[in-house]
Amino acid sequence: MHPPRRWQSEVVGDVGRIQLAGDEGGVSRLELFLDLIFVFAFLNVTGVTAEQLNPAGLPRGLLLLVLLWWCWAPFAWLGNSVRLDRGVMPVVMFGLSATLFVMALTVREAFLDRPGGLPGPVVFALGYLAVRATVLAVGTLAGTGGQSRHLFRQALPPVLVGTLFLLAAAVLPNWVEDPVAREWIRYALVACTVLVEYGAALLIGSNLWRIGSSRYWAERHGLIILIGFGETIISVGLSQGAAIAQPLTPVVLVGVLLGVALAGALWWTYFDVARFAGEQALERVSGDRRSRLGRDAYSLLHLPMMAGLILVALGLKKVLGELRVHTGSETTTPGFGRLVLYGGVALYLLGLLLFEIRALRLLGRSPVLGLLLVAVLAPLAPHLPVLIQLALLTAAAGAMALADVTVFRARHRRLHAQIAPAHRHAGVTPKELFFDLVFVYAFLQVAALMSDDPTWTGVVRGLLVLTILWLAWCGYAWLAAVVRSESPVVRLVMVLVVALTALIALASPQAFTGALGGLPGPLVFVACYAAIRLLHLASFGLMAWQDPCWRRPPVATALPTLIALALLLAAALMPTPVTDLHHLTPVQVGLWLLAIAVDFGGNARISLRHLRIGSAEHWTDRHCLIIIIGLGEAVISMGSAVVYTPISARIVVAAFLGTALLASLWWVYFGWGSVAEERVLATARGERRTRLARDAYTWLHLPMVAGIVLVSLGLRKTISVLGSRGFFELGPPPYPLGHLALFGGVLLYLLGDLAFRRRLTGRYPPARVVRALVVAALLPLTGSLAALLALALLAAVCLAFTAFEVIRGHGPARTGPVTAH
Repeated sequence: MHPPRRWQSEVVGDVGRIQLAGDEGGVSRLELFLDLIFVFAFLNVTGVTAEQLNPAGLPRGLLLLVLLWWCWAPFAWLGNSVRLDRGVMPVVMFGLSATLFVMALTVREAFLDRPGGLPGPVVFALGYLAVRATVLAVGTLAGTGGQSRHLFRQALPPVLVGTLFLLAAAVLPNWVEDPVAREWIRYALVACTVLVEYGAALLIGSNLWRIGSSRYWAERHGLIILIGFGETIISVGLSQGAAIAQPLTPVVLVGVLLGVALAGALWWTYFDVARFAGEQALERVSGDRRSRLGRDAYSLLHLPMMAGLILVALGLKKVLGELRVHTGSETTTPGFGRLVLYGGVALYLLGLLLFEIRALRLLGRSPVLGLLLVAVLAPLAPHLPVLIQLALLTAAAGAMALADVTVFRARHRRLHAQIAPAHRHAGVTPKELFFDLVFVYAFLQVAALMSDDPTWTGVVRGLLVLTILWLAWCGYAWLAAVVRSESPVVRLVMVLVVALTALIALASPQAFTGALGGLPGPLVFVACYAAIRLLHLASFGLMAWQDPCWRRPPVATALPTLIALALLLAAALMPTPVTDLHHLTPVQVGLWLLAIAVDFGGNARISLRHLRIGSAEHWTDRHCLIIIIGLGEAVISMGSAVVYTPISARIVVAAFLGTALLASLWWVYFGWGSVAEERVLATARGERRTRLARDAYTWLHLPMVAGIVLVSLGLRKTISVLGSRGFFELGPPPYPLGHLALFGGVLLYLLGDLAFRRRLTGRYPPARVVRALVVAALLPLTGSLAALLALALLAAVCLAFTAFEVIRGHGPARTGPVTAH
């Protein structure tokens, strides 16, 4: 992880609450939260394009992607100039996050309004204007004197003209009777928005693209690409339906593994060399040359890479969906779906190739080989079975990584030697963040699982699955705390575990009872989980064997894990009625609880004897990211409840209230006194540091993660009952379990935070105790209120306590970057 940013200390003009950024540092966690909102918007683009995958629907999706990218790109510029997690900026950022969330909800209506709500195209256009104008206004206020006026005069006209074209696209085509002409007019007007915005960026030049920190600039774009890969993995899971117990056939399982392997191979092509070499290229130039390079290589040439990933996600969703629906009996995919998948890989590689040429002056590496292989395979694909098509494409992507260590070995080693300084890290690496994104997606699948079965039985099943997944994640967090390696073997293990995690997310609805027509779900779940844990044990054993200085654990240290796996296997082998997927017996629950207890208790003793936390910064950052990614994924879970519902004023209000609630939960963890806990762990030594890491993080972060999952369930159930009623119709009360999950999840999160701080600092913040008591009192009192009103009261209470802490002067203290070189 990068060292903390050097922030300029002066107060800016009359604003007084906007702090300028210095020239060093990385991306704040608040920006990662915003990027996750963009991922939800990208997911919606993928979803709406998948439903209309034809020569008309695909250009529509690509135009939406380009518009959303141009909403995101100015944030990278703004974060390079202004500290976005200080002063008034967190309020602005969460307001923009809510606006972006509403835009994401209207993606399906951005071109064509749906009856029963607000005019979707107009809402989308106004959201676009609000986001673009707010970023511009903040950048203008943060400037000084004539520079601010110059910025405003140059940047505002393209924004206004582009928004006028969007509004015209929303209104004018409705007056045209011919449906074909109406569609072409709408396309033309939206395309005019794109041409105006992107053309202005090229014509104005680099005056608006001042880059102070090349480290921040490269890291921010690397993060959005990384999150794009996470979205690809999510699309692999969504191809089988969210928390739907589809039959787990061998064809489906192999298809999912191939899809994850394809994403992993493409991930390697960027994060092996290009990500770090691009940063070094930025550091070697300055002034206007750096600004032009940053604009061209990142803001412009990262767009085709992101578009390629979106197309890959779309193609994988269609291909794997065919395997699910037709169980592999169909011989070929539809021609257009195959074109999207192969075209997405080619577009991503073309963008990567152009990026390397522009930033590194480099041509002739593995991306060229990948483009040639895709071009050769594309004509053959229509004549091959679905699974063979996917296997060949995955092999072509894997051949690029193989070529880097064989055919291009000399050049690859030379490039690695050049980027070695940028590759050194003390914190969370890209592969770890990618790993965490997939695991948090599996966590949020638990919320979908409980939403599908909103009973006490469903909640118990969900929490048991969540705890098992948490144990698996914690095992690799301990491993990463000891093994700080970027070797190919370590990366391969990570890709394998990511693939197995995708299978677990797929099999989680059948963790206790299988579905008809496929493999036994409980056995598939336990087998994948066992493979993850055994890979973890093998990695520790290999490390101990290779490093004579490391304390070798005896074979008996693996016993708790093996006993826990045996208990889970016994639960999976119990006969259950396959016709009732919600069936849960007391014996199954008992075996799972016993397995969890053995795993927690046995490995707790082993960690004190044989494990040490080398970097307290890395350890705390890893768990911070799980919290922030979980909060971002909760927004995605909330949005999925109304993704097919016409946008209405009530949904807009609920979106802002839900985002405000999650913002207050963000503050709970990242605000008051958050540096004190990290300092306690950093100053502890030896076994005491290990004990604190185990108690405060491995154990006491679980209730916080469970609280976030329950909050996401509660928000999902709350917003799902709003529909398209009139604004002043508060609607029915929430589902009883949804209400309990919302308020109980917030309460569990607050209690977990209190216990976490108590374990590290030995004290309870009084205001936090009062907040937990107030939420506990509201839980029974608000059960009969309308869903929107109950959500408003909860958000108001949490925001009031947050405002109290702000007034007392406790600002957000976790200011480190989110990822490392």
